[in-house]
Amino acid sequence: MQQLKQHTTMEDDNKIELIPFGNSPKKIETSIAEFNQPLSNLLTHVGLPTENVLQPIEERRKVIFSLESALEVLPYEKREKAYYLSKFTVAVTVGLFDGALAFLWDETIKALRQLIIKFDLEYFYSVAGELASRYKRLNGKDDLEAISDYDLLEICRRIGIINDVNFKRLEHVNYFRNHASSAHPNDNEISGMDMLSFLENCLKYAITAEPDISAVNVKRLLDNIRKNEIPNEDFEHIGKDVAKLPQERIDDILLTLFGTFCSPEQEQKTLENIEGICPYIWNASTEATRYKIGSKFGLYRVNGDIKRKDSTQKFLEIVEGEGYKDEDSLSAELLEKLENLKSVHFEWNNFYNEYSHAKSIDKSLSNKGIPAAARKIFVKVICICYAGNGKGYRKGVDERALEYYIKFIKLFTVAETIDFLNLFSDSEFTKDLNKTIPDQRIRKIAIKLKSTTTDVHINKALDVIIDFPERVLSKVSSDSRYKQPMKFVK
Repeated sequence: MQQLKQHTTMEDDNKIELIPFGNSPKKIETSIAEFNQPLSNLLTHVGLPTENVLQPIEERRKVIFSLESALEVLPYEKREKAYYLSKFTVAVTVGLFDGALAFLWDETIKALRQLIIKFDLEYFYSVAGELASRYKRLNGKDDLEAISDYDLLEICRRIGIINDVNFKRLEHVNYFRNHASSAHPNDNEISGMDMLSFLENCLKYAITAEPDISAVNVKRLLDNIRKNEIPNEDFEHIGKDVAKLPQERIDDILLTLFGTFCSPEQEQKTLENIEGICPYIWNASTEATRYKIGSKFGLYRVNGDIKRKDSTQKFLEIVEGEGYKDEDSLSAELLEKLENLKSVHFEWNNFYNEYSHAKSIDKSLSNKGIPAAARKIFVKVICICYAGNGKGYRKGVDERALEYYIKFIKLFTVAETIDFLNLFSDSEFTKDLNKTIPDQRIRKIAIKLKSTTTDVHINKALDVIIDFPERVLSKVSSDSRYKQPMKFVK
């Protein structure tokens, strides 16, 4: 199909010339160039700046010439209604890359929301509620707009709608959307190659994406647990299959089933299915997840939620996990506040919003120190927030909250130091350690923690962190110098 370009000149605004694009790169290039002078004349005429407003023609050309190839992943029948791509292309051609990125990202989030609706909203909101308590009361498709973009990506990763690698790709686009698009004031530049990369990643891994087979199998399992009577002899086989999933997904499935088990007015067959399957999933779960479930008992008790308190007691008896039960509400309250702080930290303006959450956490700590049920997540979240994300003029750190983070780190004992060492195999913890400020701050924590113990193996591991090459701490857990002492750290 021949594409036509319409343009007018300032000298004769009644004259319209149609230039066929065809397949000629020269004609396309000329057409792009001809946007510049009329726009410049208009801006000058009304007294507006003309310098550093539009991207150079050479950068626009990179995108336009490769656009057809990038769009091959999108079927023709879907292109006819892809108005966001028309806006994206026009914005690129004019030279407004920041606006083009905003159009593209809005469609990416819209596509992920539709994918979630088709997948399993109940499962999605169960994981969302564990990620941050502010999401606990969300339940319908319209409520998806209340989930922040980063959290939406994170939940999609955890339930398997997108894999870890594609999460990183989309997270990268989200970073540029927050720091280089028209969505927020900034002076950052985007190149033509950046725009092509963003377009391809959003199209392939969100707009045209489908969940992988393991995620589909989890959805099928949850549907069957809710709707069908599962034979007793199948429970062990199901449990063994779930145990083969990524650890994070095992924990999320257990938390989802626990939430369903404690929910009032569940059908008896659903409860019986959960009773049969959960012991196997419990055995494959992490200590942190078990403590999180155990902490709910005290929370429900002090809130007078008898039904959920009794259901938690029964659930813990079924999985033989009564030793994880927390008799008061402190751990559960602290866990919720920590999850909310982590969620806020990963939003684009975290360095304005962490303070109130850090202050609230301080109020939840008792004189007994950090509760065992909340210890691992406490160490992770506080260290992440203290290190910052290296973004923005404050380097991603809420300076008002720093005094609290320093105070919390001073509470770390040998147990918390070991938790800190184990965090270097956690990709969420290490994701920003390729930036200078987070790298330096994590080393400061390691230096401080050397005073907590005389254990030679712990201190050797801390020394490796302190002396490791700059901005590659994300790789320290795979280094033999680190792995050797960690064999003896329990």
